[in-house]
Amino acid sequence: MNETVKTSPRKMRDSNMELLRIVAMLLVMVVHANFRALPVPGVHAIAVNPSGAFLQFVVEALSVVAVNVFVLLSGWYGIRPKVTRFSELLFQVMFFGILCLGVATLIEGRVPDDCWSRLFLLGDGHYWFVKAYVALYLLSPVLNAFADNASRRQQAIVLAGYFVFQSIYGWWWEGTTWLRGGYSLPSFIFLYLLARYMHRFGPAFTRFSKWIDLLIYIDYVALLAVIMYLLKQAGMRGDYWYFYTCPLVIVGAVYLLLFFSKLHLRNSVVNWVAASAFAAYLTQSSTFTYAYYDNIIADWFNGESRMTFILYATAFIAAVFVVSILLDKVRMIIWRPIPDLINKFVNKTRK
Repeated sequence: MNETVKTSPRKMRDSNMELLRIVAMLLVMVVHANFRALPVPGVHAIAVNPSGAFLQFVVEALSVVAVNVFVLLSGWYGIRPKVTRFSELLFQVMFFGILCLGVATLIEGRVPDDCWSRLFLLGDGHYWFVKAYVALYLLSPVLNAFADNASRRQQAIVLAGYFVFQSIYGWWWEGTTWLRGGYSLPSFIFLYLLARYMHRFGPAFTRFSKWIDLLIYIDYVALLAVIMYLLKQAGMRGDYWYFYTCPLVIVGAVYLLLFFSKLHLRNSVVNWVAASAFAAYLTQSSTFTYAYYDNIIADWFNGESRMTFILYATAFIAAVFVVSILLDKVRMIIWRPIPDLINKFVNKTRK
């Protein structure tokens, strides 16, 4: 593939990639139910239950690619910014912010502290992904201009150079604070441009069969789980292996994306669900509700057998996902007349 794809982004989004969007969101929920809700197994936990600890490391390796996959998906298609689409994103964030505030108020019997700053994402940890993605959205015209017009060699040099820089200063030595292990706009820009490069030029590493892509992803999971198990068994720090800037995590995300890109699927139900998948993140990662999500998971982990915990956690994640999708469909109905009002306002300002 030597030319930029001219098809509109919506027509490019076949159900295979929309299915990946759903899978990635479920993996986000899993990763939050693992090492956000639960402690990372250390020397004692591994000695007491080595198989259970290793399973946790496998689950983390499987799911930690999710955020990178989401950003790669945006780059694969390319963000084509419009006022109405940008407004809908903000509306969706606010809609679920208000819902989660209401839930927290009902549970606590009072309005949570700092509700306004939390609702408008003014704190450092408030929906970090949303803020990084909004910034990526705003910069997308500039990024698209580079991705669509720079030569293959220019893009390869930029991506390779930044990858080396990020791997050194944003992962291995953590020599900067602003890369934040991949929880940052610069890392999103790299992933976005990497996906645009792969989709436009189809370099050699993207041209394996889909089964080789899947095998590489499985190998990544196994390797990362073994590395973490051995490090924690030895009482050493290993959290940086789960950074979004970790080269292994990036490789895992890339090959999971490539595997799905080579599937052939058209399914209206998949597309219908995927259109609202982001709502699940907004529901269980809100500063108003994430603690309830984590505490429920932690209580089951500490109080139930491992098999019962897995069944409960799986059912709970599925339930939160389904409820979030249905709530977002209500949000979409409310939103339906608003784009016309926005377009009228924009047209008036242009006169």
